[in-house]
Amino acid sequence: MKSSLNRGATDLVSPRAHAIIDRLCLPIMLGTAAWAWHRSKPAAAIVLANALGEGAIGCITRFPTGLWPLISFRAHVRAGQVGGPLFLALSCLLPRQPRAERAVAIFWGVVPIVLNGLSDISESPERATL
Repeated sequence: MKSSLNRGATDLVSPRAHAIIDRLCLPIMLGTAAWAWHRSKPAAAIVLANALGEGAIGCITRFPTGLWPLISFRAHVRAGQVGGPLFLALSCLLPRQPRAERAVAIFWGVVPIVLNGLSDISESPERATL
């Protein structure tokens, strides 16, 4: 493990903290999708797809809350670095949607970009499971 002096400026979130944040965000995202469903089905669909993708990736990641440890934490972060911008782009392209629902969809596209950008993927895969 890197010493605190050698850590990068953006290596702020440990794999364990990342796992906890993912688990806390999942029910909030599902609730957000349910809230948006009656107001904007396209925005709700984007948030729901994002939530289901996050939930699925979280279940197969080798970290404390993973159910089936099939992929490394580094692969989890890489998937989020692709998925976040994808959902952000889809949210920005919502035509003529109510401002609140569009803003919520954009927010949930930004969250994985920020979280994955701040996550420390330098630890070895064995240490990431502790």
